[in-house]
Order: sequence, then structure tokens, then C-alpha cells
Amino acid sequence: MLQLKKASGITVMKAFKKDGKMVKEWIEALPQEKLAELDGLKGPKKVDINGQSFELTPDLLQFERKKEKISVNSLTPGVIEPSFGIDRIFTVILEHVYYARPKDESGDDKQTRGVLALNANMAPYKCCMLPLDQRVARHEKYISLSSAFRSELSSMGLSSTSDEGGATIGRKYCRNDELGIPFAITFDFTTLEDDTVTMRERDCMQQIRLPLKDAAELIRNLCAGEEKWSDAFKRYGTP
Repeated sequence: MLQLKKASGITVMKAFKKDGKMVKEWIEALPQEKLAELDGLKGPKKVDINGQSFELTPDLLQFERKKEKISVNSLTPGVIEPSFGIDRIFTVILEHVYYARPKDESGDDKQTRGVLALNANMAPYKCCMLPLDQRVARHEKYISLSSAFRSELSSMGLSSTSDEGGATIGRKYCRNDELGIPFAITFDFTTLEDDTVTMRERDCMQQIRLPLKDAAELIRNLCAGEEKWSDAFKRYGTP
């Protein structure tokens, strides 16, 4: 590394008298590229140090190169260790996907309707099975159809749940929207006759009528991103 010779430092201090020490320390503190410029100086050079002007000449400045051997390079690291547990990650997810639909002032349900708009491929449950009312829920055919449908979903790696309570179908939809379930399959009295069901999409709330045998594969395709809801809506239409 390039540095000012000891004798040259004494010369600088003598040349600038009371300001000599300040000038010497300023030169020694310069980066290597600036020292190289002074080492190749051919004539006088004016410099400003702490608001004062000084003139450096080649005869004052003599440099030498020395090798510096570092046996131990010790440092004290500054570590930032943020607390970033699963609770904070989950809070961020909720902040991005939860919203409330406007209240329906014209209807009977004037409560705020929360929606957990999880992407279908990351929602814990992909589908909820909903009997229209208790008469459907107790029917032997519903029990048989829902059990077979649940098994078909499981064979495709799709999780599902059911809501067989006594609430209205609208209330069931709202409850499952809050849970982030993207699709709902409604079994009604027509299902018991022709094995067709109503399928509802959570975010746009559109519904289609389709054979139950097609529902599991459609849900799988929608969750995998292989099919869009708009295409399914065009294909099956409204109930």
C-alpha cells in the first residue's frame, strides 16, 4: 500500500508550520487513488483543508509502498434478528385476502359479509357440500351421493367439508365465504331426481348447474389453474 514517507511527513510539518500537523494528517487519510495522484505530481497543487487553502509541491511529497501483513482480522458484526414467526406471516395473508362485501340493505340479511379470498390452490378446503335443507340432509340418496362425492374428491387430493346445519342456504354460503372455501356444491330436491347439483364460486358468487359426476374433476381443474371459472360458466350456464 502507498503511504507518505516518515521524512516527508516531517518536511510537510515544517513547511506549513502551525498548520503542518493538520496538512500531514489530511494527506495520510487520503484514499489510495488520491495518494497515487499526489505521488505523480509534476507541479504545484492547491488543496482545501478545513476551509483553508494550501499549496502542495512535488519536493514536499515522497511516498513509499509497504506490504501490510494481517495475521488476524477481527470484527464485531452487527446482527439484525427480526421476530418473524408464523403468526405474522398469517396476519399478512389475512390482511391481503380478507374483505367485506357491502351490506344488502334490501334483503333480510343486513350484516357485514366477510370473505377470506384465498386462492383456490392454497385454500385448506377446496369445496363445501351443502344440503338445501334438513329434508335433503336426511335423505338416503343425499347420504349416498355426498359420501361418494367426498371419496372422489379425496382420491384427487382435494379436501372438502360439509355444512348440514339448519341455517338457510344463503347463510351457509356466507359462513363458508368467511372460511375461504372457494367452491360450494348444493344438493337440493332436483339432485335427488337427476343427480345434478348447483356449484357456486366464492368470489363472483356465480352459480352453474352440472351433473354431480362432473363436479370433482371441474374443481380439480379450477384449483390447478387448468380451467377458468368463466369457461365453466359459459359451458354449464346458470341453474
